[in-house]
Amino acid sequence: MNNKTVWIVNKHSRPPEYETHFRYIKYAQYLKDKGYDVKIICSSYVHNINIELIDNECNWVEKEYDGLKYVLLKTLPYKGNGVKRIYSLFQFTNRVISLIKNSSKPDVIIHTSNTPFTNRLCSFAKKNEVKYIAEILDLWPESFVSFGLLSKSNPFMKVAYKMEKWLYTNADNIVFSMEGGKDYIIDKKWDKQFNNSAIDLDKVLYINNSVDLYDYNNIKSKNSFEVSELDTESIFKVVYIGSISLANNIRSLIEAAELLQENKKIKFFIYGDGSDREKLEKYCNDKRISNIYFKEKRIDYKYVPSLLSKSSLNILNFQQSDIERYGGCQGKLFNYIASSRPICSNVEMGYCLINKHNLGIAKNFKSSKDYANAILSISELDKEDYNAMCDRVKSVSEEYDFKIQASKLIEIL
Repeated sequence: MNNKTVWIVNKHSRPPEYETHFRYIKYAQYLKDKGYDVKIICSSYVHNINIELIDNECNWVEKEYDGLKYVLLKTLPYKGNGVKRIYSLFQFTNRVISLIKNSSKPDVIIHTSNTPFTNRLCSFAKKNEVKYIAEILDLWPESFVSFGLLSKSNPFMKVAYKMEKWLYTNADNIVFSMEGGKDYIIDKKWDKQFNNSAIDLDKVLYINNSVDLYDYNNIKSKNSFEVSELDTESIFKVVYIGSISLANNIRSLIEAAELLQENKKIKFFIYGDGSDREKLEKYCNDKRISNIYFKEKRIDYKYVPSLLSKSSLNILNFQQSDIERYGGCQGKLFNYIASSRPICSNVEMGYCLINKHNLGIAKNFKSSKDYANAILSISELDKEDYNAMCDRVKSVSEEYDFKIQASKLIEIL
């Protein structure tokens, strides 16, 4: 057994009833099982559903949910990506530091890190002899360059890159959720091994998002998602679940679906909400596209396993960008994999699990017709080939069970 105290710090973590990304809950559960004293430190404000979990004037409260310890820190509510969001990010870091000053300090901090908002916590941890593990879920600020929002020569980017390098240099370990994290550091010429710079690649680890197969299958058996169309065996059900915004590029999926209208067997089901949903629904209505169904804006996670198990093909959809060469860490991908159904993605990322294991098709489609043809090709597989693909998906899900992935984290604590 271990008596170390571990704080898992992620502003956007939530209590289980509101959570849709279970990486940190699973970390906490498996670490607790190994004897660690674990707390999840997160904001009390659940921004996308506008819920405040602290009902008094306190700046923080400690609560327990499903046997896990949480510390909820009050931060400024916000909408969108404006000044209030930026203030909230800095405020959260400051509240974590204040919490450490006013309580027993942890032995280890596992921190979802975004430069420059999180650098101060790394510095504070180092000064107070707390092991600091930086978890990198997004390559920020590189994303601004990749999506064409800023150039590398922009003064802001130059400062941001310096702060990013500082964070990676000073963290005790770096955990990338995308497999190409080391490649990213080498491409920046920040590594010690190949470029004689500051960052030791030996302290860099790769832990992708995963899925707890026991929980997933247990949830599926207890919570059936009842939709008559999804229970119809005669149709090929193409399902997308997630945000409907610029970054997800759902317009490309709709344009591909539009080309398949004459195929009465294939139907598209879109679940989720976002800034683009209203105009995309209007586009479909105006053009009388008959094979696309916009469904619930939000689904309780307990119904997701059942829903996905009823699909014929699950869709991953993104804006294509250069940053994808380092791989991805979509929690959605592992829910799709756990469903044992083929996957089609309009982006071929580096280290692509879909193509590596032949779980479907992942490709940077040059046109809507190419995208439509990919979907059509999977729908036309004979039963034996389709079932073999489903079996491969199931096999890969076992490799990415949370139990296996969490053991990698335990090795560096």
